Amino acid sequence: MSRKPSSYNYKRLSNRVRESTIETHVSAPRPSVGHRKGANQRYARSAVRGEIHQVLPNTTTREDRFAYEARMNRRSYVERNVAAGRRRKIALVAALAVLIVIVACVVASFVFVNGINSRLVLDDSSLKSALVADSGEGKATYSLLCADFDDGEDGASPDSIVVMRTDPEANTAYAISLPSNTRVSTDGSSRTSLGEIRASEGSAGLVSAVNSLLGIKLSHYATIDAQNFAQLVDELGGIDVNLPEDIVDAQAGDMRLSAGEQTLGGEQAVFACRADDYAVNAEETRGKVQALVAVDLMQKATSVEGGFGYYMRMDGLANLVQTDMDVKAIGAFLESIRSISTENMQVAALPTYSAQSSGKTYQVPADDAITEMMNRIRAGETPQANAADVLGSIDAGSYTVSVYNGGDVVGAASEAADMLRQVGFNVTDTGNTSMQVYDETLVVYGDADKENAANAVVAALGIGRTLQDTVHYSFDTNVYVVIGKDWRTVLAARNETVDEDGNIVPLSQKDASATSSDESNSSASSDSGVDAEGSFAAAANSAA
Repeated sequence: MSRKPSSYNYKRLSNRVRESTIETHVSAPRPSVGHRKGANQRYARSAVRGEIHQVLPNTTTREDRFAYEARMNRRSYVERNVAAGRRRKIALVAALAVLIVIVACVVASFVFVNGINSRLVLDDSSLKSALVADSGEGKATYSLLCADFDDGEDGASPDSIVVMRTDPEANTAYAISLPSNTRVSTDGSSRTSLGEIRASEGSAGLVSAVNSLLGIKLSHYATIDAQNFAQLVDELGGIDVNLPEDIVDAQAGDMRLSAGEQTLGGEQAVFACRADDYAVNAEETRGKVQALVAVDLMQKATSVEGGFGYYMRMDGLANLVQTDMDVKAIGAFLESIRSISTENMQVAALPTYSAQSSGKTYQVPADDAITEMMNRIRAGETPQANAADVLGSIDAGSYTVSVYNGGDVVGAASEAADMLRQVGFNVTDTGNTSMQVYDETLVVYGDADKENAANAVVAALGIGRTLQDTVHYSFDTNVYVVIGKDWRTVLAARNETVDEDGNIVPLSQKDASATSSDESNSSASSDSGVDAEGSFAAAANSAA
């Protein structure tokens, strides 16, 4: 029978336990009343003496010590822990690999896009300063497209200048063609052409001149040469245009295009834009053809797929065209105009008339007609009023008209008078001016309230420029008409022309291409009746 240890032995045993424990302090729990008895009394006495058999962590499984020890000692438990650790390492490595791939893709995309932009974007700070982000017309945006189709003598003057006005909100788009030899004033006194301005002042100077001419604010600019233009058209699968007449021009190229709907390849599109040997209103017709080409080219560009395919396509096109926009801005612009329907895309040519100065032929802007055209475009209407609507807006019989021949086309005054009488005008006088020097047909009026009648005369004749002037012209009728050499375009529309003696003959009796060439040379070498400052010579009107 064992005895209870004495107090001395109890203390000595406790001291030995404490000495054998390093940095461990365990407080002996107080035995609770009713604590487990019987088989667990030995453990209770050990706890009272401060003995520690095993320390186990707290668990959330609510299992006792024996179950916990059994679970931890199972082989499957150890294998699961090892497998879980291995999976965590694999997941970490995979995450790091994905992160590296993402970073690499971002860097590669950045380098790829920057490579496109370095070839695409014009490095011209002056141009960027001349362009504006806001056109000042709500959602409408003006863009200037400039193409060099023929190097010419100095290689600096563009052959095609087209202003695009796009308004996705109104679902409208307009293409306005400007002749490169359009004469403008740069400082209020000196006169030069748009092409000459670009050659001397660069793209920024051209942008400023076009802004002033049309009363707009250009937001974007793009330029291309003939070779790249042809490749661009081919890259986009060709363009579809409705040509107003057959195109045959040996100086523009050795090919022929038929009137009507045509699908043009790159070289054919360049030929159509270069040609200017048109039978009817050559300069205006050329401008409208260039505008038609620009409109369809824009439509084809909007069909380029988005996403990564877009950037791949732009990588190839970046070598062909240069612009102020980067690849992302071009994508956003094309997306904004993608919804504009084809029937709401219209074309126009800048209203001008021919004049000579210092031995050069210029196209002089018809300011009033330009203002009217731009107002109609802003209102979403057709660029030019319909002839029938203009004629219907007045009582033709209440206006008197005199018609004089100033273009050396035999019978032109009589023909024009008959055309005006057929629509109701009261034609009282016909005859010839003293000098046959007028290149263009003029419709002159005095009082401002006769402007509508003058516009109706132009609509009835299908040709002419209105002019309010009582200083250089003396006439007793409400409207005074001077027929110019451009009356030949009216004859051409009727398949007629003028022979060497000035007589009107059917076009079939002469070679059409030779006639056009002869008339062009004659027009360029003759005195246009306009002095260097654009004022009309009074001497030509003495017979009036």
